Amino acid sequence: MATAPGSLPTGPITASPPLAGSLPGPPIYPAPAGSPFPPPSLAPPIAPGLSPGLPPGPSAAFEGTIQPPPSWDPYASPGLAPSPLLPNDPYFQSGSLFGTTAPATRLLQEVRLEHHWISSGGSQSFGTNDSEISARFAFPFFYNRQTPLLVTPGFAIHLWDGPETTPSDPVDLPPRAYDAYLDAAWNPQIQPWLGAELGARVGVYSDLSKVTTRSIRVQAHGLATLLFSPSFQIKAGVLYLDRNKVKLLPAGGIVWTPNADTRFEILFPDPKLAKRLTTTGAYEWWYYLRGEYGGGAWTVKRGTGPRAGLLDSIDYNDIRVAVGTEFVRNGGLRGFVEVGLSFEREILYFAVDNPAVPEPMHEFKPSNTVFLGGGLAF
Repeated sequence: MATAPGSLPTGPITASPPLAGSLPGPPIYPAPAGSPFPPPSLAPPIAPGLSPGLPPGPSAAFEGTIQPPPSWDPYASPGLAPSPLLPNDPYFQSGSLFGTTAPATRLLQEVRLEHHWISSGGSQSFGTNDSEISARFAFPFFYNRQTPLLVTPGFAIHLWDGPETTPSDPVDLPPRAYDAYLDAAWNPQIQPWLGAELGARVGVYSDLSKVTTRSIRVQAHGLATLLFSPSFQIKAGVLYLDRNKVKLLPAGGIVWTPNADTRFEILFPDPKLAKRLTTTGAYEWWYYLRGEYGGGAWTVKRGTGPRAGLLDSIDYNDIRVAVGTEFVRNGGLRGFVEVGLSFEREILYFAVDNPAVPEPMHEFKPSNTVFLGGGLAF
């Protein structure tokens, strides 16, 4: 039946028979009478210039302004491109001239100043003023910004008051001694529940009258950390002190933070119990009770007695207990002030020119005394 141009057929519509070898398509149903929509067409669109039944050609030719990227290899095997070994260079800042990458770790982490004064009171008097300055730097290590290598150069001066010496008891010391050291620490996180705290320090500890290999000390620590919960951690390891009498100490214990205002570091040999007192503006104020195995070792030139003019190596050891307060600002400034008691004090003298004798030639037992300390870090 003929129809007027632009009108819709009203009779039944049947599908053309399928081509040989093709799969039958779904049935085509006639559109309802008076429908403004034509029936759907199942035939694929034919590109201009192609005959029906031929496969479609390329949508664009590699000419003109459409070109492949410079790294495209037409002979490469199909598949995913290999990922680069270093997708993000940790030394480049985000948005730098070299491209957009992950932000780098801040190089200077902290500058720290500390001073401790130990009173020279008592019948066996020996006092000291210890001042120390250090700066901590962070370097990406194994391309991990979360656990950088922490490098800390430091310098300290010790002003000694005493001990008083006699011809029968030559326990003299020079008026001052120095520390100059370089410290490196790394705290890898092997698993979310397993980590480590590793560190080593090498330095010169002497009154600088004469520096020998005995003036150079190497100290180290290594602890494994097991996180049982966000508030409970176990640490276990060793400390290498490299003193004449005490070389190695076991170290470890538990760290428990029952809430955001309380932290218990029950660790040997330096425990600390801290409680938040208040928060004022950007500052948090804490008070604490702590302990410490203090002291050190130095080579010094003797001034009197049978060892006058000779070099000896000395140990100063004590146990310290202190109470104090510290503040922490959100911007990173921290500080503390404390008062404490120093006891179990001893000074041991070893002959540098006779290392075959490991025992001290003589020793001095200073009286128990008090000390004051304070410091800033920013």
